[in-house]
Order: sequence, then C-alpha cells, then structure tokens
Amino acid sequence: MDGSRSGSFTQASVPDAYARFMLGPLFEPWAADLVTRAGVQPGGRVLDVASGLAPVARLAARAAGPGGRVVASDISPAMLAAASARPQDPESAPIEYRQWPASAIDADDDSFDVVLCQQGLQFFPDRATAVAEMRRVLRPGGSTVISTWAAEHPLGLFGPMMDAARETGVPEPFPGAFDAGSYCLGAADLAALLRAAGLGDVRVETVQLDATWPTSEAAASTVLGTPYGPLVSALPADARQQLRARLAAAFGGDADGVTIRTVSNVARGTK
Repeated sequence: MDGSRSGSFTQASVPDAYARFMLGPLFEPWAADLVTRAGVQPGGRVLDVASGLAPVARLAARAAGPGGRVVASDISPAMLAAASARPQDPESAPIEYRQWPASAIDADDDSFDVVLCQQGLQFFPDRATAVAEMRRVLRPGGSTVISTWAAEHPLGLFGPMMDAARETGVPEPFPGAFDAGSYCLGAADLAALLRAAGLGDVRVETVQLDATWPTSEAAASTVLGTPYGPLVSALPADARQQLRARLAAAFGGDADGVTIRTVSNVARGTK
C-alpha cells in the first residue's frame, strides 16, 4: 500500500470484501437516495466521482437509460476493475470507467448534466479543488449532489470499527485513520465548499438510513472491505478473533440481524 487512503484500496481483497459485506447493506441504499435526489433524466449525462464499486453510477445509468452517458471515476484501479467486471444492464446507459483524481477530472467544461459524489469528498486531500472541478464539468443549469457522513451525528458503522481496530492494535492504514473527524463533514462546512466553488441555490439536508446485516458475523466482516482489511487479515488468529468479538459487541444485534443507523449530510448545488 502507498500510505494513502486511496492506496489502501489497491489490494484485491478489499474490493471483494467491500462487495460482499458493505455494498448491499450500506452503499446501495445510500446510492438510491442520492440518485433519486439528483433527478437523473432519460438521456442524461452523469459523472459519478469517487465511484468505488459504482452503486451510484449503476443506478444513474438505469435512470438515464440507453440514450444516456454515465462515467464512473475513481482513483483506485482495483475498485474500477471490480466495478467494471459486474454485469451491465442492457436497458441502462453504458458506463465508462475512468481512473481520474477528483482534483483533476479529465473531462471538458460543461460535459455533464449531473455530477454525483457519494461518501468521497470528506476524504479528498483538496476538497475545494475537487468541488470546483465538479462545477467546471457541469453544464450551465446542471446540478451536483454530494453526500458525506454527518459530523453532527455518531459515525454509524465506522466509529465502532475505528475504536475496535485501535484497541486491538491494528496500525493506521493511512494518516488520520483513527481520527473520526476525517470521515465526515458538518452541514455548514459542506455548504460552504459548494458556495466557494461558485455553485448556486445550495441546500443541505441531513438524512438518516438504517443499514441491516443478516448476522453479527456479516456486520463484523465489513472491516475487511475497508483500508483496515489487509492489516486485520495479517493479525494473528487470536487478535483477529478479539477484533471480531469487539465489533460484534459494539454492533449488537438480535435474531433479525444487526441494524446500524447511518446519517449523511446531502448537499445540492446548481451551476
């Protein structure tokens, strides 16, 4: 790994576990919320920034239909490779997968009707430049919709995960990995970023969704789909078991599985 958060996703085990344990319970429901708020239209041109395994891009492609255009961009080649290997819906817009940093989007000005970013902005080294790039590639009248975990609320899945990893002796996979503040943005800060980039009619809504896993084991396994995953896998067996026990205790659960409340700030701005 290269020491950055994005570099932590280059190992193939991380996208695989991300797909198995986090995509369906956590990121696909949030993707559906984001795409619905964006109002992607048939024939629309959509850019999904920090696409990961492309849950947002795939739903946007379905909304845009065969006549639309969707680009899924991410800095991690491993995530893009895993995303592009998933079956393509013939009734959806084709999805182009591009390895672009958020601060240097390789697209022309005014290229997209909608720019989306789910749970990526808070991790970018240069947030202001990233939002300015999102605005640049929007057509006049186009909208960007961005979600981040809400700084005003508990960190849902990732707070207990961070605490359990630190307490079990897992080293930081990237600088600030144990800093809860680096995982989220407050509503005021998020709105300020959009306004500073020149976006207008900026609105931020705080939204909550409950993510559910069928068992405590499945919920605890989410750690393998994060930058902590390769380091957890390298632990001695007794330390791995200790970490899973800590996570299971923190997440709780019953016969119906494990439900964790997650809260995002979702911002919309128009060019």
